[in-house]
Amino acid sequence: MRRVVSSHRDRWARALVVAPLALIVLCFPRVAQAFPWMIRHEYVGCTTCHHDPSGAGILTAYGRAQSEVLVRTPYGKPSEDDEDPSKLGKFALGVVPLPAVVDVQADGRLAWLRVAPPSPAPATSRFVLMQSDLAGAIKLDHLRAAASVGYVHEGALGASVTHGAEDRVVSRYHWAGASFDDDKLLVRAGRMPIPFGLRMMEHTMWVRSATRTDINASQSHGLAMSLSTGSVRGELMAVAGNLQLAPPSLRERGYAGFLEYTPGPSFAAGASSAILHAELTVEEKKPAFRQAHGLFARWTPARPLVVLAETDLLLRSVRGSKPFAGNASMLQLDVEPIQGVHAIATGELLCEKPSREGCSVGGWGSAAWFFLPHVDVRADVIVRNVDAGGDRASVVTVLAQLHAFL
Repeated sequence: MRRVVSSHRDRWARALVVAPLALIVLCFPRVAQAFPWMIRHEYVGCTTCHHDPSGAGILTAYGRAQSEVLVRTPYGKPSEDDEDPSKLGKFALGVVPLPAVVDVQADGRLAWLRVAPPSPAPATSRFVLMQSDLAGAIKLDHLRAAASVGYVHEGALGASVTHGAEDRVVSRYHWAGASFDDDKLLVRAGRMPIPFGLRMMEHTMWVRSATRTDINASQSHGLAMSLSTGSVRGELMAVAGNLQLAPPSLRERGYAGFLEYTPGPSFAAGASSAILHAELTVEEKKPAFRQAHGLFARWTPARPLVVLAETDLLLRSVRGSKPFAGNASMLQLDVEPIQGVHAIATGELLCEKPSREGCSVGGWGSAAWFFLPHVDVRADVIVRNVDAGGDRASVVTVLAQLHAFL
C-alpha cells in the first residue's frame, strides 16, 4: 500500500514539474517568418528577400514577390492578361502604394494550443494571439534601418517594452546601419536576432531554445557586421545584452556569430559560435558563462525534399560549480509535393543537465499550407520525452495556427 501511495505521489510530482515547463516553452512557438528550406529554389542567401541579412523579419519588395511566385500554392495556369504576381505580394495587396525606399509589413497570428502533460495532470486547451506586429524598413542609398512594434497579451517577456504580467507592448527588433560594396557588407547597431545556427521559425525547438537564439523574444542589443557573397555568408555580433531586460545584471554580454559556405546551389554548411556572460543567473543567482558552438547544414537532394540539420555543443560554467557540457541537435525533413504544401518531420535531442535519466528526445510531425496571398495555416504535433526530477515524462502538444500578413 505504501508503495502504491508513493508511486501516485511521484506521478503528481512529475506532472507538476513538467506541466508548467510545457506551457511556458510551448505556448508561443512561432512569430517571424524564416524559411531555410528556400534552398530548394536555389536561394542560399537571405539578403535578397529579407532586410535582416541573416533572414527572418520584414520582407523586401523582392521577397514579397517571391512569396507569390515560389511559396504559395498557385491556382490554374496564368494567362497572358494576368498581372505581374509581385503586385499581389505588395503591402496591402498593392492597394496602398508605398515609396520605393520604404517597406511596411503587418503580421497577425492566431493559434489553438493543447498541452497534455503526464497523468494525472489534466490536459489544457486554449486560443492564443501569438503575434500582432507592425514593422517598417528603410533602404535609402547606403542607409538601412528596420523596426517592429507589437502587442502581446502574455509571453515574449524578452521583447517587452512595457512592464506588467499581461497586455504589453513588444519590440522584437529595431536597428540602423549602413551597407557597403553593393550590399555585400552591412554594419548595424540596435536590437537584432542573435546570429547563430539555422534561422528558423520553430523557436521552441531545442537547438533554438537551449542556445537562446530564437526569433521570438531572444534578440539582443549590440553591434553586428554581416557578409554576403555568392558562396559565403556570415554575421558576427558584439552582444551588449538585452537592454529591455531588467535588472541589468541578468543581461548576457559577449559575442555570437556564424559562417556558412555554399559550394553549390543545393547544399550549404556552416559553423556557429557564441560565448556570453551574465553577472547574475535566474536559476543560481550567481555569475555564469554560457557557450554554444555548433555545425549546421541545408541540403536539397531533389526539388521536393530539403534536409536541415544542426548540432550544438552547450557549455555552462557557474561560479562555484563544476562546469557542464551538453548538446542540442535536430534533423528535419521538409517535403513539398505540391507548391505551397509542406509535410515536415523533425527529430531532436537535448542533453542540457547532468541526469541519471540521460537526454531528452522529441519528435515533431507538421504540415503547412500557404494557400492564399499573405495567408498560411500550420499544424504541429510535438511529442517530447524529458527528464522530470530524476524520472522520465512525456508531454504531447498539438498546435494549430493561422497566419496572415499585409
